[in-house]
Amino acid sequence: MSEKEPQKEEINKEYSVGDDKKDVDFFIKHIDNPCGTEVDGKEFNIKEFYIREAKKLLDENNPKRLTDPEQIEKLKEKINEYKGKDKEA
Repeated sequence: MSEKEPQKEEINKEYSVGDDKKDVDFFIKHIDNPCGTEVDGKEFNIKEFYIREAKKLLDENNPKRLTDPEQIEKLKEKINEYKGKDKEA
């Protein structure tokens, strides 16, 4: 088991897949305010990780995908808000 697997499991315990509103609220919170650290004067965060995980909830091939149209739209808007922002700097 790699070091990344336990971290992912820990993150997934913080929201309950199956409750669209809770899932979307979790990801919006973490996309807007991702965990981060500073290394050699450069800031790093895991926003891209949260965006990738959020996209999985929109994947129609995912059996645990979101089903509430309002929550789907809300999450898509948040993902699109950050699309390319980090690459502009």
